[in-house]
Amino acid sequence: MESVYSINLFSVFVCATIAMGLDFLYYSPMLLGKLWIDSDESIDENIQKSFMKIKSCIINFLSQFIMAYMMARIMSYLGLSTPQEGIRLAFMIWLGFIATSLTITYVSEGKKFTQFLIDGGFHFIILLIYGIILGLWH
Repeated sequence: MESVYSINLFSVFVCATIAMGLDFLYYSPMLLGKLWIDSDESIDENIQKSFMKIKSCIINFLSQFIMAYMMARIMSYLGLSTPQEGIRLAFMIWLGFIATSLTITYVSEGKKFTQFLIDGGFHFIILLIYGIILGLWH
């Protein structure tokens, strides 16, 4: 399969950086962090304290970078080059891969629906942002 256009790595980096910033805000006590922690009985104090350690930040950034890169690669293979097309692809990726994977994990681990909504919502928002940025700036 050939790419229709080359991947703009700077736009992928911008996507991952925005995702990190949104992650800090979204899961902060100002927004949904307290609700997220309260909805998971398995989180103890040590996990809460280590939540913001550098190691987890690096892994998070690398994961976001890979997700943005793979979305850019898929968009390139399909020749998608507008924000609207990026948004449509983001929704399909979220529904087909993220939401289904989270559902399987959360049901098998007995997690609350609140956590699914919070985590699934975060990934949905991030993918929509990726779709817009990558559609505009490829």
